[in-house]
Amino acid sequence: MRINLSIILIALAGALVAISFDIYAASGLRFLSYRSGLLMTLWTVMPYVIMYAGCYFFDRSEIQKRWRNFSLFQVCVVAWIYMQTLVMYPDAQGSLIFLFLPLLQSSLNLVVGVVLYVLQYRLKQKHS
Repeated sequence: MRINLSIILIALAGALVAISFDIYAASGLRFLSYRSGLLMTLWTVMPYVIMYAGCYFFDRSEIQKRWRNFSLFQVCVVAWIYMQTLVMYPDAQGSLIFLFLPLLQSSLNLVVGVVLYVLQYRLKQKHS
């Protein structure tokens, strides 16, 4: 249960970091009053929803620990990428990060999630 709580907190922290960079890039919260701004925010948060879903798919503690470690690493790397792209080295194409980084994150989350789920299935078969 503790591992699940840490996964939830990591996913929540990642979502807050991503939304914070959304707000920073848009120079305020006004973008949320438009449908496209709301959809972009939902798109940005999607990888963290997948991260959170790992709590329900993984029931073995060693698999949950791997998912937690992967999630923590991913949140740190993504925060660093946002920081580099939007704050340290801003340019006109920096906003494209909001389109492609969540897509890359979600794809990576799904691939790693499937690998860990298969590993969990094999471990269950081995111990049965």
